[in-house]
Amino acid sequence: ALRASAAPVMTQQHKALDAYAAQAAVAEPAAREVPPVEEAASNTGSSISVDAEVIDAAVLVSSVSSAHSEPQAAREMDLEHRQEMEEEEIEVVALKWTIVVGLVCLILTFLIAHYLESLHFDYLPEAGVAVLLGIAASAIFKMAHGGMMMADMRFDFEFFMIWLLPPIIFEAGYNMNRKAFFDNIFPTALFAFIGTVMSAFTVAGFMVYAGEAGISHPMGGLAALTFGSLISATDPVTVLAVFQALGVKVDLFSMVFGESVMNDAVAIVLSRTMLSFKYAEINAVNIALAGVLFLKIFIGSTLIGVLFGMLSSYVMKHAHMSHHEDALFKESVLVAAFAWASYYVAEAYELSGIVAILFCGIVMAKYTRDNLSEQAQTLTSRTFKVVALLSETFVFVYLGMAAFAFPIWDHIGWATVAVALFACFVGRTHIYLFSYITNFCFRSGPDPAMPPITTTYMHVMYFSGLRGGVAFAISAVGFQNMDFPENGDSMVVMQTTLVIALFTIFFMGGTITDLARYTGVLERDNPTIAPKHKTLVQDSMFGKIDKLTIRPFLTHHYKGVDEKVDFEVDLNDRAAAVDIKQSWRSIPIVKSRTTSSHSLNKSPGSMLSLFGMPPPDAMPRRNLLRRVLSRLWKRATPWQQAGRRSQ
Repeated sequence: ALRASAAPVMTQQHKALDAYAAQAAVAEPAAREVPPVEEAASNTGSSISVDAEVIDAAVLVSSVSSAHSEPQAAREMDLEHRQEMEEEEIEVVALKWTIVVGLVCLILTFLIAHYLESLHFDYLPEAGVAVLLGIAASAIFKMAHGGMMMADMRFDFEFFMIWLLPPIIFEAGYNMNRKAFFDNIFPTALFAFIGTVMSAFTVAGFMVYAGEAGISHPMGGLAALTFGSLISATDPVTVLAVFQALGVKVDLFSMVFGESVMNDAVAIVLSRTMLSFKYAEINAVNIALAGVLFLKIFIGSTLIGVLFGMLSSYVMKHAHMSHHEDALFKESVLVAAFAWASYYVAEAYELSGIVAILFCGIVMAKYTRDNLSEQAQTLTSRTFKVVALLSETFVFVYLGMAAFAFPIWDHIGWATVAVALFACFVGRTHIYLFSYITNFCFRSGPDPAMPPITTTYMHVMYFSGLRGGVAFAISAVGFQNMDFPENGDSMVVMQTTLVIALFTIFFMGGTITDLARYTGVLERDNPTIAPKHKTLVQDSMFGKIDKLTIRPFLTHHYKGVDEKVDFEVDLNDRAAAVDIKQSWRSIPIVKSRTTSSHSLNKSPGSMLSLFGMPPPDAMPRRNLLRRVLSRLWKRATPWQQAGRRSQ
């Protein structure tokens, strides 16, 4: 074997190998005996040459054996590395083909939806087309045993939360009708915050009771609360698209829109809060701590979004990019950079990036857009709209792909689905409760600022509570993480969520067009009565602070929220805002005690009444505040004249 292994070597090495073999054969029996010292000494000289050849032969044999063992190990390692590389390459290729399939579904969705719209076929909405194409794609690959592509089609929570949902949420806040949104902020907040929590507990109660009664799957209490939290997230993309196409009244559109955007964020934070009980005992202390955690996440995320929105407005005001045509794209990039910075800062602090980017978009819509050039306003609005449209359509394609990528139809409990659907309808009744509260507290009386919410509006808002991508994304990540492995609750939650989402998309989304037409909520059928414009005196304290302090500080404009959307702002209010802004910047001391006859309304009380303060004459004569306000008022004449000249 040694000779065969050493065949390629030179002739001298062959001889050394023969000498090594002969010496080894002779020396093997004598190796056990110790030679005498003198004999060993006499044989030293003669054995040097033989030992040298033996050493050379030993080195040769070891090198030959190692030369053959090392390539064998290297070949094995190289083979394993090649197999890993091939597997990774196959996975990358499968992922690319999955993306291609998704893009093809997107293209077909827009084309088919446009064709159906041209035929006035309203019973299959665009979201329904996207879901059907996703289901068809996943069914084909399941039958073709495309395991890798089926794995790529699974609804990935991180991909959804980082790449798909933020553009949708930010665009909703950035492009909203600001005037209508803030006019209806009170009922919208009630629907989105308190209503979502009430719906979550209602659904959880039904699921637990039905499970104990043997009607449906016996779901655990924490799993039921988590399911109630995620299923309460409405996703009326289809409804809003139909409303926008039909021209539904602005106030109804703003309430449906505001509720859907805000309660998505609430549902995400609420479900995360419920999961905090997974390793904690449910008692009064832990429930209070969970409430504190919910407020911490939501309020902290809101503050981060508002801070970045106001910072962007301040930066864009002083950057003066709106005066340079070549800075158009830089303005747009800065808007996107500030928005996504708020998202990742909130995520870095383990808060909710979705809440942060939502309120960042709202603040940008109110302040930052006024500091952009008209071209930049148009560019940012349309760009974010395109990105959001792509994202939300792909969400529905992704939702359809999950129908066969996950074990949705394996041992599904239809009784559980029916109970959960009924519980969702019952939980949705908070729309009526909070509408009546809004009407009673703020929209009643002889001359309300906003018209009351009608019963027709309540019916339409109740029917607009579709479920979609947000709910299923939370349930899918719960299934993948096995949040509730006991009794298969994680799988039941995911299966029930997807079936309810499909039902609401096809049934409620397909019939909302007829409902909007038959109930007479279209603008052309019954034009909206313009709400009465509130003067600065009639405005709320926040409205006064906003118009007199925040807007002058963050924007170049001293008028209302948006001159394209708002009703015309009273010129006297506009002049008063300019006057007070100047007075706060520079307060000269005037020794004269006489008041000019050209002062506004000839009385300081008319200006002080803007803030609900009594006139100086009603204050004590020695009051320092009275003297300061009197000095401010005595300088009102030139400011008022300047305001009139500017008008």
